[in-house]
This record gives sequence, structure tokens and C-alpha cells, in this order.
Amino acid sequence: MTRPGRAQVSTSRTLSDDLIDEFWPTYLAAFEPLETRAAARHVLTREEFEEEMRDERILKVLAHDHEGRAAGLTTLATDLAAVPWVSSEFHARLYPEHAARGAIYYVGFTLAHPGHRRSLVFVDMLDALIDILVTGRVVCAYDVSRYNDETLRFAEHLFARARSVSDLEVERVDVQTYYAATFHGPRGS
Repeated sequence: MTRPGRAQVSTSRTLSDDLIDEFWPTYLAAFEPLETRAAARHVLTREEFEEEMRDERILKVLAHDHEGRAAGLTTLATDLAAVPWVSSEFHARLYPEHAARGAIYYVGFTLAHPGHRRSLVFVDMLDALIDILVTGRVVCAYDVSRYNDETLRFAEHLFARARSVSDLEVERVDVQTYYAATFHGPRGS
């Protein structure tokens, strides 16, 4: 039973069709605004979403509100090969001991339905995620758009919450910068 205002959090390696159907609108409600706020594509197609929800290499942290409705979702790749844009070799070079024991994970995304952003759903999911990371003594890699970093302050919230229960070292390992050049015609015209 979930206390009022708190999320019921569970984990799963693969989701049933019913759960995929239940979480798809939550995913869209949270991520569609990023279509115009981030240079990289952040919104999965329905087919990509289904594929990720069925991939057993990706742990799903599911949050339901006190009425049992889908409220939040986090994906955690426990095998870097499940994340095609991430270099396993890069991470293995930086963290050889963790790589040797398969302890480099990657947060694909974490979201709370916009209707639950002022509730404890996000905190409850973070607590479940942090417990997994601390227990496994893993390196947790992730990327975050400037909008999510500066406006929603995802990394700041994760670190503050994690530092309350764990000895934690955080470092920026790489930066991707997107440029746009507008050409106005030949010089002198």
C-alpha cells in the first residue's frame, strides 16, 4: 500500500503490453516538450519505446501514484551495449575495475508525469534508483540536455539525494556542444 502523496515503486526487466500502453502517455507527456528545447532528439517513437521496454538489459523503475496510475519511469541500462550512442570502450578506459565486473550502468531517462512533478514521485523513484546504484557499487553514467540540467536541475537533485545516503564522487567526463551556422549569402552582397 502506498502512503498518500508517495509513489508505489517497483522494478522490472521487461514490461507487458498492458504496462507499455499504460506508461506510453506518461512518457509522451513528460518528453514531448523537449522536441523544441534540446538539439538532440529526446523523444522515442512508439516502436523505439516498446523495444526499450522489452529489452531485458534495461532495468525499468516504475512509479504508480496512490491511485495506481502510471506516474513516473526511469530506465537503467545494466549493459552499456543496450545504449547504441554510448562508447563502452570509453567508459571501460575510465573505470576498468567497474567494467571488469559489469558495474557501469547508464540512466537512459527518468521522468515524472507533469501532473506529479510537485509530488514525491520523482523523489521516490530517485531513492529506488540510488539504492540500486549504491548496492551494486556501480559507476552510473548519463547525459542530460542543457534545458534539463539548468531548468529542471536533474543532476543537482540526483547528487544531493545520493550524497545523503552514499559516499559519492561526481565528474563530468565529456561534453557535446551543438552549433548552428546561419549563412546569409555571399560576402559583399
